[in-house]
Amino acid sequence: MPLLGILTFFILCASTSLAQDKSVDLQTRCGASFSDIYKPVQIQVNEDSDCTWSIVRPANETTRIVFSILDLNTAADCSQENVTVLDQNLQVLGVLCPNSPRIDVFETPGSAYLRVSTNSDALVRTVYLMYYSFAPGNEAAVCGGQINGYSGSISSPNYPSRHPHFAYCVWHLETPKNTKIDLSFTEIFLEVDAVCRFDFIALYDGPTTNSPILDVLCGRTVAELETTSNTLTVVLSTDYANSYYGFNLNYVALPENNSSSLFCSGEKMTVIFDPSYINSLGYNANELTLIDTSCGPVSSNPIAFNVPYTSCGTVRKVEDHVISYTNIITAISTGVITRRKKIEFVMTCELDNESIVEIMYVTENDIIQESQETGKYDVSLSFYQTQDFTTPVLESPYYIELNNTLFLQATLKTQDPGLTLFTESCFASSKSNFSDPTYSLLQNGCAKDRTYHNFPSGSGFARFSFSAFKFIEEYPSVYLQCRVVICDANDPGSRCNQGCITRNRRDLGSNVRKVSAVVGPIRLKRQSDVDPLGPVSEKRGEDSTSETSNIYLFGILVLVVNVLLVAFIVLRNSRKKPNSYEYQALPTE
Repeated sequence: MPLLGILTFFILCASTSLAQDKSVDLQTRCGASFSDIYKPVQIQVNEDSDCTWSIVRPANETTRIVFSILDLNTAADCSQENVTVLDQNLQVLGVLCPNSPRIDVFETPGSAYLRVSTNSDALVRTVYLMYYSFAPGNEAAVCGGQINGYSGSISSPNYPSRHPHFAYCVWHLETPKNTKIDLSFTEIFLEVDAVCRFDFIALYDGPTTNSPILDVLCGRTVAELETTSNTLTVVLSTDYANSYYGFNLNYVALPENNSSSLFCSGEKMTVIFDPSYINSLGYNANELTLIDTSCGPVSSNPIAFNVPYTSCGTVRKVEDHVISYTNIITAISTGVITRRKKIEFVMTCELDNESIVEIMYVTENDIIQESQETGKYDVSLSFYQTQDFTTPVLESPYYIELNNTLFLQATLKTQDPGLTLFTESCFASSKSNFSDPTYSLLQNGCAKDRTYHNFPSGSGFARFSFSAFKFIEEYPSVYLQCRVVICDANDPGSRCNQGCITRNRRDLGSNVRKVSAVVGPIRLKRQSDVDPLGPVSEKRGEDSTSETSNIYLFGILVLVVNVLLVAFIVLRNSRKKPNSYEYQALPTE
């Protein structure tokens, strides 16, 4: 009976795949026009071709075109041989070259056009695509999205039931920095095809579908793969026939160096171990803790620790204005006698001015290993509506009136309440890359603009304001860049407590922690920028004033016209008066 079931399965797969092969429209002619709601198309063209296929669909529908085979002349240049995809207005959506990935997807409202051009090399080119259209809100499946974490699973819609037809799902997976992603498919059950034309899973080794293709999978199989970085993009595409169970994928983040990794952000340290590495030392995840033994790993596969800067025994240190955080992961040994190595993983994050220095070393019976990475402080710069700094300005660009006061706050993303900020310099530029011309508001903590004003700073933020200046009036857009200093709040000799520094005062050295933050653009509010509707009461007042002015002007024009008309008539009559009415002397007796 099991043998019969296996044979039945293979016959079913072969027959259904063959059935779909028969339904594929093989295009050997040069161009055609399609109006079907969906259609699989296999295009075969020879040398010296320049052919266009039209997909005619209603303008209120979205047309999706999925390329799964792109077999062009790899020796040809893209300018000589390509597939160009255009929208209904003949605007280019994209160009597929001989060296382009075989998988590509385009979406556009309404109709679309495919133009295939080839060079003079004598060979057959093959392109397979599937197109379908759908009305707004009628997409076959809602799936995909952004996934962050140490481990988990991704599965097709309805899994373990049959996946929907016309599904197009894109998952963007990101694990902590300095890790790679280990992938294991526990099941893949899609339509069987030797080259995965119909239903397929495409894996991209990076954050987007523009990243290199790791693999394309279909049929009835399992697979294990590994990325080269901490990001992965997974795409599932299905067509109109032969729906099966889809797939299930398990993922886990592993250290890049196969043993351990450390990543420092502005808020915490993240440590990840390969479980096999810890097992090789004779321990498991449940035996590892931080200095505070109540703080253990947040995941066992991989073994991951989130180490806060302000708890779990983390030691904060300030030395020569450098702020560092240190914690230790140790293995708990039970019993009086142990034959296992005593291990300690010492982690230190030094928050540098342009980077975050990550140092981790492991002690195994006095054997020390070290690693180092770089990163940046996370400082944001935001506009606020008033000086109480409660309501941020969300619109961009930010329209202002000349001489209005702008309120800004620089914020350091951190959980450490012992850090404070000081705004050291600020300048404006008409360009986002801050090339000339520029206008200086603040330099070395000294105000260069008479309207600049500092507000009291607090834990992790600095506030200031200035008036919109003439510089803004001269350019359509203005950007601000401010450089802030990050200090220990309890350090009386820090840069944050020294205020304005002139050239004659000593240099504080390279250990001062400085970070740049950018905000903008700012644009001057002109008459045309005012809301055309405006408040009803204001509009009525404006309309009334306008009507009164118009009536007054009209009255003056009418009066002038009448005066000119009377003058014209008098002049005309005086010229045409008959002689009998001319003045004559009276006869005398």
